[in-house]
Amino acid sequence: MEATLCVESTLEHDGDGLARFAVSLTNEAFSARISTWGQANEHLQLASALQDFLAVPNTRVTYKFGKTGTCELELWRLDSLGHIGIWATFAADWPVSSSDCHETARLFMRSDPAAIDTFVSELLGFVAGSRNRACLSGLGP
Repeated sequence: MEATLCVESTLEHDGDGLARFAVSLTNEAFSARISTWGQANEHLQLASALQDFLAVPNTRVTYKFGKTGTCELELWRLDSLGHIGIWATFAADWPVSSSDCHETARLFMRSDPAAIDTFVSELLGFVAGSRNRACLSGLGP
């Protein structure tokens, strides 16, 4: 089953340095998406964390995206060929209806090294004022 993790933003902000990001992970059976505020350079921090992590065996990268509503990404090498496992945990800051419960979703996908390289290149290519989208393709559980 095909799965896709996407990060989107125009990087526009009103002088406070905070930009709106949308992070999603979808497959044929399920979809999770969070819209969150983060520093306008947050995509660059994620790209930096991912650039060299495949070069070192047994390395894990954990990155928490956003300030209000979050998506925490956990990536690690699954094998010596460089295949990658990715857990994405989405959490809403606001309670559901009149309860004290918050919505959360945790999704898994796997990908290959070439897809990570493409994803990092797309993140590095974000331009302020443009519709930017970086997607990591792979397989769902």
